[in-house]
Amino acid sequence: MTVGEALLASVAAFAATNLDDLLVLMLLFGQAEDRLSRGKICLGQLLGIGVLTLVSVVAALGLRMVPEQYVRLLGAVPILLGVRAWLDRDGEAESASAVGVLSTALLTVANGGDNLGVYIPLLTGFSAGQLALCAAVFAVMTLLWCLLGSRLAALPRVDGFIGRYKGILVPAVFILLGVSILL
Repeated sequence: MTVGEALLASVAAFAATNLDDLLVLMLLFGQAEDRLSRGKICLGQLLGIGVLTLVSVVAALGLRMVPEQYVRLLGAVPILLGVRAWLDRDGEAESASAVGVLSTALLTVANGGDNLGVYIPLLTGFSAGQLALCAAVFAVMTLLWCLLGSRLAALPRVDGFIGRYKGILVPAVFILLGVSILL
């Protein structure tokens, strides 16, 4: 595989496996009230994608860090975040949103089953240089996803919708995401 082919494959793999993350990012950014919160979301997303990339590289090199049956248990993370958001929705508690670095990273990893399923086979054919290129592409695209998610969440109609229904929408999306990961 040429460097150009590896570049295109990396971009396509990231875009195909992270469309659902864009919705989650929009919800998170829709709750973020300040620049610090938005920075935490971006950092958490980068950390989560970094973990998924590292696990994929290690698995592609023939090692199994996490048995498959345990990966599904990560579905508990978004369910717990959703239940917490549901319970805190009337009080409008800031803690109800998953805008922390760790909670965003865990949410990204928990939602990363499709990433692993695509990245591992893709990366098995990559050289060391192509693996580094792929990691760089994933980092840049994660930042672009954060920018896009933030911009979409700031659109008046989207912002109004998220603001009006976040007490129901955020918990429901997180809980459904968790259930789909468990199944």
